[in-house]
Amino acid sequence: MSQNVKPSSQVSAYFTWFLVHGVQTGIGMLNFQQKITRGAQQDAWVSLLGVGVLMHFVIFMLFRLMRMAEDGDIFSLHRQLFGNLMGKALSLLLFFYCVLICVGQIRPYVEVIHVWVFPDSALWQIALIILAAAAYIVSGGFRVVTGICLLCVFIPSLILPTLYFPMNLAHWNNLLPIMNHDLGDYITSAMNSLYIFLGPEFLLFYYPFLKDKRKAHKWAHLATAYTTVLYMLVLITTLGYFNMLQLKGTIWPTLVLSKIIRLAFLERFDYIYIFDWLLVIFPVCCISIWAAVRILHQTLKLPRKWALWITLLVVFGVIISVRTPVGIERMELLISQIGGFLTFGYLPLLFLIALVRQAVIRIRTARSN
Repeated sequence: MSQNVKPSSQVSAYFTWFLVHGVQTGIGMLNFQQKITRGAQQDAWVSLLGVGVLMHFVIFMLFRLMRMAEDGDIFSLHRQLFGNLMGKALSLLLFFYCVLICVGQIRPYVEVIHVWVFPDSALWQIALIILAAAAYIVSGGFRVVTGICLLCVFIPSLILPTLYFPMNLAHWNNLLPIMNHDLGDYITSAMNSLYIFLGPEFLLFYYPFLKDKRKAHKWAHLATAYTTVLYMLVLITTLGYFNMLQLKGTIWPTLVLSKIIRLAFLERFDYIYIFDWLLVIFPVCCISIWAAVRILHQTLKLPRKWALWITLLVVFGVIISVRTPVGIERMELLISQIGGFLTFGYLPLLFLIALVRQAVIRIRTARSN
């Protein structure tokens, strides 16, 4: 496998932990509890754990796919399997997926700002500020994007000490009875939890930028395992604090949990959550924009500067087109469906095709010898 990335542009394997975990912990952590309980209710933690386990199989499949690609990325793999023209078309479709991932972080965060802090602020102004900061980071290259993931990825973990306060007030009987739902309910909750686990698929783009691929594989699994544990703790605490009727009417359960925290020197702890979460969504925004820029650069041979501007304009246009909370919910459902199809539909199919092609090449080589 030939690598077309300079060693000076690559990052060490352990940074994979920050890259994977940083994308998986975005704006979804503020409201995933209300969505995931729509199926299995108090047993939703079972579905969450199941999806977390499945993501390890996805990571294994991603690394195997990239090892079979000539240049270690999705572009060369598409070219190998489907030819130049069809491969570029399939890669360009991933551009719109990256755009949706970025919009799926910025637009809900702007809605939180509107409802909790600045109700009269303009949508385009906040979106423009976030995109300007993300563009500045992405223009520095992949190593700068990785550095942002390193700096910002620890903030979601700071939620763990604050869980002490709602745990003291929790009614753990809310978790009972256990395992009393149909299989369809667990599947519904699992489908609703796919949104928060999306992120490892960006390995398709930055795999060549990792130095030691085998060690990176291990760090990617550790990142997903830690993400699963983090979401499990937050979900179980939420289920203990809210009953199902209360949780059904709570849009942002994590923010509501933070409101019960009272300190002698701080009254509104939820404001810290809201403004700190801007740093939480930055890794997702930066990696998705960087991946979109790389797609345009590799497929259409656009200069990176022009590719960045085009990506920002498309993202900004989609953000300002989603104006209502209903539109936000529909957008998140669309992202979850597309991400689920990509992760558990298209990638396994691609993996199967790549294995068959590899087997055919081996048979032909053996016959020719």
